[in-house]
Amino acid sequence: MNLGSGTRDRLKLSSLVAAGLGAVLVAWALALLFAIPLTTGPVDLGAAETTVEQRIGPAEIERAEDFRSGQRRIAIASTALELLVLGGLAFWRPAPLRRLIGRLGRRPVIGAAALGAGVSVLLALVGLPLALASVGRGREFGLITQSTSAWLADFAVATGIAALLAAIGAAAAMALWRRLGGRFWLAASALVAAYAVIFVWLWPVVVSPLFNRFDPLPPGPVRAEVLRLADRAGVDVGQVYEVDASRRSSTLNAYVNGIGPTKRVVIYDNALRDLSRPELSSLIAHELGHVKTNDLGRGLLFAILVIPLGVLTVQLATGLAVRRSGDDPAGPGVIPALALSIAVVVALLSVPGNWLSRQVEANADAEAIAMTGPRGLIDLQLRLAEQNLADPDPPTAWQFVYGTHPSTVQRIGMAEAWGRGDR
Repeated sequence: MNLGSGTRDRLKLSSLVAAGLGAVLVAWALALLFAIPLTTGPVDLGAAETTVEQRIGPAEIERAEDFRSGQRRIAIASTALELLVLGGLAFWRPAPLRRLIGRLGRRPVIGAAALGAGVSVLLALVGLPLALASVGRGREFGLITQSTSAWLADFAVATGIAALLAAIGAAAAMALWRRLGGRFWLAASALVAAYAVIFVWLWPVVVSPLFNRFDPLPPGPVRAEVLRLADRAGVDVGQVYEVDASRRSSTLNAYVNGIGPTKRVVIYDNALRDLSRPELSSLIAHELGHVKTNDLGRGLLFAILVIPLGVLTVQLATGLAVRRSGDDPAGPGVIPALALSIAVVVALLSVPGNWLSRQVEANADAEAIAMTGPRGLIDLQLRLAEQNLADPDPPTAWQFVYGTHPSTVQRIGMAEAWGRGDR
């Protein structure tokens, strides 16, 4: 039975919608499954807002909201611009670009690598004015300490790394696309999952040192506190490093990254210098909470399980886009449509991923409170909000889509509930 092209397109579109909905539903189901439930009494957000207003002051809160609202507008504009450029490359190419892609098609895999790197560099350059505007606002508000020339040098290195990764990814995708056809998503899923593991494993020791200096935390009171808290939490802390974050920013932070031999706790030099001992202890305890519950491993497992349906959705969307644009389905012209499909699917799946991240961060807060008490966490969140110019209570829609941490008000509300005995 021969189906008309319109019927085939409708069937492919139906398959795309089904795969996309399936990917989103699986992501949400896994997020709910992987979240560690917290049992607390009622959280009084109104009381937490009062705490923030009294401790930080209305003027500083207004300043933080002004800064963050502007940064949100820049972020939205950057995302829209990226999608517009990718859409243009996928569907509305000028004649010279079509001729170039035709020439690249003589050696499809190498041509795909060149096109992948070119698209990556183009996106970076198109977004550069908005990135400079964001950095300029950060410097104006006192958060950015890096000069423009130093920032541009880091930008160039980051663009080169992204272009190299894009070239490798595009070449691998082209080879698999040509060889496997409709089974592309099976092999690509395994490749993306392996990349995610290697990325988390090697990033701390290969890429991060290109941008900052990492020094092992020397013996002293801070290292002793880290070891004391790690012993109390019952975790193997791995390596503990101080990073020279002050060369780029005045923000306070710490984080955990790496797996296996590259696992490490990293503390900003700003935090070591500016935080009080209870605040620093709470910050360290929070990061050790991530180690205790193996949050990096849980995040990797979440990604690995979500990847197959996500990649299937990307394959179906790319196929429809290529059919619409009239490109050779076995040539490098597939790459812009593939990049556009990836961008859209990642954006959709990041919403449940970010929800899970907020639950993970709330659990790490609970671990910190259990180890160091609620007062340290409250003081820490107030200090972070003030020095990092965090919006204490960001717009609900923004927080739902993009928020990776609970808001300052939510975190303080939970700590205050704990302090009342509502655990």
